[in-house]
Amino acid sequence: MFGVDTKDVKKLERDLKTFASQAYPFATRQTINDAAFQTQRIARADVRSDMINRNRYTEQSIRVEQARTLAVSRQAATVGSIADYMETQEFGGVKTKNGSEGVAIATSYSAGQSGERTRLPRKPNKLANIQLQKRTRPGHSRKQKNLVAVLTAATSGHKFVFLDLGKRKGIFRVTGGKRSPQVRMVHDLTRSSVRIPKNPWLKPAFDEAARMVPAFYADALRFQLRRRGLFS
Repeated sequence: MFGVDTKDVKKLERDLKTFASQAYPFATRQTINDAAFQTQRIARADVRSDMINRNRYTEQSIRVEQARTLAVSRQAATVGSIADYMETQEFGGVKTKNGSEGVAIATSYSAGQSGERTRLPRKPNKLANIQLQKRTRPGHSRKQKNLVAVLTAATSGHKFVFLDLGKRKGIFRVTGGKRSPQVRMVHDLTRSSVRIPKNPWLKPAFDEAARMVPAFYADALRFQLRRRGLFS
């Protein structure tokens, strides 16, 4: 016969339960937050490299709302953008006209390019910087009105006019001077609606970060064990 002192066993049992109740929620919360911030980093990098950005606002609009509670069942972190248009980029959508004219689509000429436009319009060609004269034009036919508009712009020094060409209409830049004016479209206003295709930026970042979760979890557990002297 031999006796067993259960005091040490019970102490270890209590310590283990204490560790489970106190350290585990910290580890799971840290894992969730690490994954969220990794998603943010990847998404920002993708937006910076893959999208046409006017400035850093789009990139910086991607924010993280951290998990803060230690109640494991309620722990959640959120990653998203505070810019409304980023939702349209993620899921796609339809842009409809505002007013009597169609949706303004910047042309490749507005960005100083030929072929498909891959850059933003140059500063003078941006819609916000364009001022048009009032459309009080003499003439009976559409062709006459367009001709008068171009000649008036060339003579007065105005660089932009609205022209309705029938099948196409938009804002044109007048070049060449008053003797031989020429026009190039900078914003196409032909269509009443434009379908914006999906350009996901969040899901690919989330999927990539999700593959790192096991490593994040292992690191968080090791940190908690070291913190309590149970792991070196």
